[in-house]
Amino acid sequence: MMASEQTPLRVAAKYLSLSGTSAYHIEDETLHVEVEEIANLRSTGNTSGTLSLEMWALSEPYSGGDFRGYQVGATEIGELSGQHHLNNCRFTMPIRTPAEGQWYLVLMLREWENGAYVTRDHISFPQPVKAQYKLVLSLDGLPAVYRP
Repeated sequence: MMASEQTPLRVAAKYLSLSGTSAYHIEDETLHVEVEEIANLRSTGNTSGTLSLEMWALSEPYSGGDFRGYQVGATEIGELSGQHHLNNCRFTMPIRTPAEGQWYLVLMLREWENGAYVTRDHISFPQPVKAQYKLVLSLDGLPAVYRP
């Protein structure tokens, strides 16, 4: 992970957020994610729980609440002090290909709380993606699955 040092925030709007431009691209078996800002807008001294940035593949566009899908990639960020933020973050993580089909990708900021991660903010990517598998033959003649 490459991110700038934590710096104080000037104005608070909500408590944990993803802000600004976010993007991703897939290269070989690696997911590259860029986030302009990750912020903890809680009061000074109110440090977050452990944060995780996760990319999920869902069968429908996500607008909040419960969800079911495939976790495509994840990276632990650590804790973030209240009234601080990280700018111009770049993350790389191994990609896990979801089942074959059409998926909507959503980037989630999740916080560890009471033994589980809870979604605090998200960015939905509107363009669906397709996961496909190709059948190839192994050396012993038995079929094997290849994930491009």
